[in-house]
Amino acid sequence: MIITVLTSLYKASQHLPNFMEDILQQTYFNQCQWFLLDAASPENEYSIIQPYLTKYPNIRYERLDNDPGIYACWNYMIRNSDSLYLTNANVDDRMFPTCIEEHVEELNKSLYTDVVYCYNATVTQPNLTYKDIQNHIMNNHVNIFPTSEYSLNALLECNLPHNHPLWRRSLHDKFGYFNEDYQSGSDWDFFLRCGVGNVGMKLIPKVLGIYYKNPEGMSTKKENMKRNLEEVYIIKNKYRQLIHE
Repeated sequence: MIITVLTSLYKASQHLPNFMEDILQQTYFNQCQWFLLDAASPENEYSIIQPYLTKYPNIRYERLDNDPGIYACWNYMIRNSDSLYLTNANVDDRMFPTCIEEHVEELNKSLYTDVVYCYNATVTQPNLTYKDIQNHIMNNHVNIFPTSEYSLNALLECNLPHNHPLWRRSLHDKFGYFNEDYQSGSDWDFFLRCGVGNVGMKLIPKVLGIYYKNPEGMSTKKENMKRNLEEVYIIKNKYRQLIHE
């Protein structure tokens, strides 16, 4: 397979049925291995996933005995797959049907681009699809997550790739894996590590996904804000020093 789609599952049953259908409608789905890793969730997500496993041989499901955290799950899936490209798909977010295909096309165009990302509509209602918000996007009546064209300084201020970038597996050979000590900022830390190493990153200037600002999400839950802000401070201070040395 060309791409591995990484999905970590924990208390995901509310979003999972619609999420399964969302990924299946990807125009590039047949080129993907979809790796669903159950982090010892108590909600029996397997009962939802099981019918898909017999129908689609490129869907892979495993369950862990305990929850090691989302970034440990991502690392496990990366180490136990062998595709050329990687992307993550969060259960509460959505992708437009051509999202993965358009990201792959951008990476294929240039050996000097290693990470590709897009604009995402930001919503506060769960389980919205691209059909639900198409007209809102066309009429500029939707909030867009504040990403921008890539520069290292811009990346220092915001996690530009955000919720479902596509990147080359080879980056992990050069820059290591996701730091499992962080609870919500390790993807930003990884892409900053890549940026300091002069990795090419590119924005697709189109809305190709939906970011659900989940009140129970790891990075958005009110009870997690103090911890998340502390991580932001640590990461930003670390890379500010590296960039300006």
